[in-house]
Amino acid sequence: MQKTKILRNKIYPYLISIGLVFFTTLLGEFVKRRLEPTNIVMFYLLVVVIVAIRWGQGPAIVTSILSVLTFDFFLIPPYLTLNVHDFEYLFTFAVFLVVGIIVSTLASKVREQIIQRQTEKLHSALLNSISHDFKTPLASITGALSAFLDSNSRLDAQQVKELLETARGESERLNLLVNNLLDMTRTESGVLRISKKPCDLRDFMGACFEQFKSRIGSRNIEIEFPKDMPEVAVDFPYMLKAFMNIIDNALKYSPDGSPVEVVGSCIGRKVQIVVRDHGCGIPKEDLGHIFDKFYRVRNAGNILGTGLGLSISKNIIEAHGGCISAESILGKGATFIVEFPTE
Repeated sequence: MQKTKILRNKIYPYLISIGLVFFTTLLGEFVKRRLEPTNIVMFYLLVVVIVAIRWGQGPAIVTSILSVLTFDFFLIPPYLTLNVHDFEYLFTFAVFLVVGIIVSTLASKVREQIIQRQTEKLHSALLNSISHDFKTPLASITGALSAFLDSNSRLDAQQVKELLETARGESERLNLLVNNLLDMTRTESGVLRISKKPCDLRDFMGACFEQFKSRIGSRNIEIEFPKDMPEVAVDFPYMLKAFMNIIDNALKYSPDGSPVEVVGSCIGRKVQIVVRDHGCGIPKEDLGHIFDKFYRVRNAGNILGTGLGLSISKNIIEAHGGCISAESILGKGATFIVEFPTE
């Protein structure tokens, strides 16, 4: 599914380029009796520039070559043939092709430079964000251990326990951050190797919530799966990470006393798992971006995170041939819907 999406994204610019050439040729048919053919060439040249700026050199060169062929075939007498009545048009074609290639090359270089500058700004912002996320737990761990090891400090057993719990909690947070960065690198570089085995989803979900035992406390976790729920072939460790990120999101963005619901169902040849919390919800303007890398909702407040978890979950789920979506009512909670094929 991921490879199909990548292939589609590569083909898309060329299909758009062909469509633009077709539209320009259609326009040329309407105006060819009012304008000289050499003036109509400017329309094609404009299309080449637009394609080069928007999609780069490859589609632009294809547009240049296709423009010359369609211009000759449809707009130069004798029509509907590649034969040329006037030798001067051959010179026009050659010049247009050369100019089109030069323009496409220059325009694509400008485009690359603009994107490179935007990428540098994005990398700078991401590095600042990540460095902050690293510094915060490291500072807490260093402070807790320094206070514990300070020979002049007189700490009672309760204070020692609190310092060690702080150090442990921040260590777990730091470990999660590093793992998320590594997982994101694997999923985006194409080295994610999925090894599927049949899995009982009730056992899987139990193992998932077992990872959050210390955080659940007195919360009511409602898990509802039908008895005839079919098994699904998944890579257990990777899928565990995907759902841990979803559940972590539900626990973080809902009050301590509120329940978290997990409902499974079978719809046709698909298995659906719904994870629902009763927290603050996701603003409508953020709902379409929550699976984007490093994106965090605006009402996150003091809740810590890097904005990587849901993006990693989406990549893992799609690598299994599944899909994930989200719904929310602001102030009433968020719902995450995951679907897998049963085959």
